[in-house]
Amino acid sequence: MDIEPVKKILRFTKIEHTAFSIPLIFSGAWMGAGGRPPSTMVLAFILSAAIGARICGMSFNRIFDRNIDAVNPRTADRELPSGSMAVSSALKIAGAGLFVYVASCFFLGGWCLVLSPIPIIPLIGYSLLKRITWLCHFGIGLCLAIAPLGAFVAASGGIAFDGPIILFSFFVFFWMSGADIIYAVMDIDSDRKHHIYSLPARLGSAWAQRTAAMVHGMAVSCMILILVIINAGPAAWSAMAIAGLIFILMYVPQIPLPFRFFPISTFAGITGAMVPILG
Repeated sequence: MDIEPVKKILRFTKIEHTAFSIPLIFSGAWMGAGGRPPSTMVLAFILSAAIGARICGMSFNRIFDRNIDAVNPRTADRELPSGSMAVSSALKIAGAGLFVYVASCFFLGGWCLVLSPIPIIPLIGYSLLKRITWLCHFGIGLCLAIAPLGAFVAASGGIAFDGPIILFSFFVFFWMSGADIIYAVMDIDSDRKHHIYSLPARLGSAWAQRTAAMVHGMAVSCMILILVIINAGPAAWSAMAIAGLIFILMYVPQIPLPFRFFPISTFAGITGAMVPILG
């Protein structure tokens, strides 16, 4: 059995980066279910919706960026610019991801189905922001920030968002936005050469990383507010302290930039996601 096509799809969609969102989604579902795990069926459909949405969003990102990727030495060997995958195949993968997402929302029903079009707009459109604004990094932050809110709606059956879930969504927004700024430092020369908008291209590496640090400071502040609101115990505060230390590691210059983005920033998000659960 030839598994190479499957491996190609997994590489194309960067499925391993789903690790960014699953702990955040579970935390949102936990809060939506009133501080306990949701039912297995609900959790399964939440996860399938998240995976489908991510496949759809990443596929369109690769499609929209294929010409940009072709002139960037770091990304020129990706499937579309290298010619190892046709655009038509990428569109089929995007369509499959969209189908899984919508079908999952259908089975979840209620507000999940009604609100299901909303996350698709930033998921498909965020990659276009780098063509118009230096603030494009906050687009991907928005995409990920919607995930725990959606999980909360699925687990609770309503849209009565309280303070902790709203603050947690802002934590995700600032965490991912800051991580994407760091990620963009790797492309600073190519972005400047080809007039791609990014904060590193605009500010330079040093100031971009300082900006990312301030954004991550906002993420930590949101999490501390959650701890105060829920009157968290020692376990949650300990998780927050560990997350803070991991955030600091993202700014150690001796650590290579790719490693700072993945997996270090992933560990920061995962540890942060544990805070509401342990609270």
